[in-house]
Amino acid sequence: MEALQRINVKFYLEDPASLSAQEAFRIFNSWIPTTPSEVLIDVADYSHLAEGPLTLLVGHEANYSLDNHSAEMGLLYSRKQPAAGDLTERLASTFKAALTACRRLEEEPSLAGKVKFRGGDVLLIANDRLNATNDETGENALRAALSPVLTLLFAGAEYAVERDLAPERRLNLRIRCQTDADTATLLSNLAA
Repeated sequence: MEALQRINVKFYLEDPASLSAQEAFRIFNSWIPTTPSEVLIDVADYSHLAEGPLTLLVGHEANYSLDNHSAEMGLLYSRKQPAAGDLTERLASTFKAALTACRRLEEEPSLAGKVKFRGGDVLLIANDRLNATNDETGENALRAALSPVLTLLFAGAEYAVERDLAPERRLNLRIRCQTDADTATLLSNLAA
């Protein structure tokens, strides 16, 4: 599990209709020249698909997408390149990157504050079937590395974790916490 590098994190929109694929396309395009901290390359429109990434921002280190997989709209951050640190540190940096993108959408002036993400509902996917099997062994190893991150993220509040056991799925953990923390608070918690 320590070799796991490709990690996906999805935060869900409070109101699925608050951000359209067309708005995301326009906003993601504006991020390409205004994000000096990473190399963002192109934006693709997949809004013709029934499920999956509707708008995809392709980057060198990671992709960002407005994603409606399982009919649940949210922002999916997909880390592609190796990151420094042990697995716990890589998980923390992935959560930070996803939350930073969520916060950026929430603060987008053209959206006039209508976009908000649910702070206590997140999906984690280990996008690497070789290094992270969707079984009890893989789940236990991922949970061990994830636990310190979630303790910080939710400021010690209790949370529940469940895994979709379907064998065709990648290792995934749906994390739910009864918190009213917004993305800014969650980012602050991770920085502590």
